[in-house]
Amino acid sequence: MMRKQSKKQHNFGVKKASNLLLEQLVYQGSNNVNTCIELTCFDATSLTKKKFDKVADLNAQLDPGKVNWVHVRGLNNTDLIGELCESFQVQLLSVQDILNAKHIAKIEEANGHLFAVMDVFNYKEEENLTREHLSFVLGKNFVLSFQETAGHRFSLIEKALEEKLGQVRNRQADYLFNLLISSVVDDYLEVLEIQQNLMLDLEDMMMEFLSVGKDAGRKIQEYRRDYLMLKKGIWPIKEQFGHLLMIDSGLISKEVHIYYKDTLDHLQQAFMMVEGSRETIASLLDLYLANNDLRMNHIMKQLTVVSTIFIPLTFLVGVWGMNFKFMPELDWHYGYLLSWIIMLIAGVASYIYFKRKKWY
Repeated sequence: MMRKQSKKQHNFGVKKASNLLLEQLVYQGSNNVNTCIELTCFDATSLTKKKFDKVADLNAQLDPGKVNWVHVRGLNNTDLIGELCESFQVQLLSVQDILNAKHIAKIEEANGHLFAVMDVFNYKEEENLTREHLSFVLGKNFVLSFQETAGHRFSLIEKALEEKLGQVRNRQADYLFNLLISSVVDDYLEVLEIQQNLMLDLEDMMMEFLSVGKDAGRKIQEYRRDYLMLKKGIWPIKEQFGHLLMIDSGLISKEVHIYYKDTLDHLQQAFMMVEGSRETIASLLDLYLANNDLRMNHIMKQLTVVSTIFIPLTFLVGVWGMNFKFMPELDWHYGYLLSWIIMLIAGVASYIYFKRKKWY
């Protein structure tokens, strides 16, 4: 399967203004999606779900006695996102990280909140690995989540809330925060499994070195780039998530702590799969180089066999091409025909001999 190649334009020498210097909010991404705010307010007995265009209308519907999940799709309206984060007392640096789609993954406690930046990956468009920027903020009774696209990435969690599946309706905001992160980690495991299956299929194909296509090297290079992208997204969050469990955060209750440990286990599993992908890519590269050598040896073997078949024929032609005065073959009536018969027999006999020896 061929991967679609995208043309990238690089603006070398163009220096962007520092957001830290100017303290401004700029969306640094490529998804042109209108910003939409959705509030899900729930407890064990009730659930309400509404969409808002204004932060003031949203704040009027917040219920301090329930869990308030504010989900934002699309990051283009930076003023609206800035106003929303300001109403929840999210510091400016965290808001800039929310709007920076190229920011490295992390999780930290800042200004009385737990703040997480993550990348989620998917295989789409004929084995093309795509990346999406996500951010989460945990407060005392609320969770803010931000995604670049308009897709319903957390549809399973929304369904669990609406149909009272699992424990989410009976838990507080810290449980929902971990559930959102855990769903992203589960996507990591799914993507890594797909990647490993693709690489194993390529490895099986490369074991038959004569059937390896010209794009095998390109595929290996693409898998290497995907590996680097996945490692960049998984390794930092795994390290910092483990550190988060070591500190005594007042935002995470002891009852929910065990679920965070389970998410850490999944993160460690994902990282082990990423490291396994590195070994597989190295093996594929070695196999690809070995196949090139085998293919070259096979070509040289074929050329050698062909040359060997023509050695006796060249000898016969050389003998009959000598300019001696007395050569009886020159006076034979059927000498020319006989010479062709002898050369054909010599060539066919050599071919059959090499075929039986399995040299050809």
